[in-house]
Amino acid sequence: MKDFKLNDKSCKIKEMSVDDIDYCNDIPQMKYEDNEVVSILNLSKARTAWIRKGVEGADDKFIKSLTEDEKNDLSLAVQEYQRLGE
Repeated sequence: MKDFKLNDKSCKIKEMSVDDIDYCNDIPQMKYEDNEVVSILNLSKARTAWIRKGVEGADDKFIKSLTEDEKNDLSLAVQEYQRLGE
C-alpha cells in the first residue's frame, strides 16, 4: 500500500487484482464518427471505480467528501500505482 495525501485528507492506495484493473479499464466507451473519436462516455463512472477499488475504505462518504480535482488526482494516482506495483 501507498500513502496518498489530499488537501486535508490522507488515504492508502492498495494493489488491485488484474480483474479489477480490467474492469476499470473497460468502463470508458469511445464514440466514433468517420473513424474519429468524437466523445468518450462513462469517464466519471470509471474515475469512481478506480477510487472505489484502489483506495482502502473508499465508501460513498469518502468519495462524496472529495472535490472534483481531488477525485481526478486520486484516480490517476491509483492507476499509476497499479502500473508500478509495489
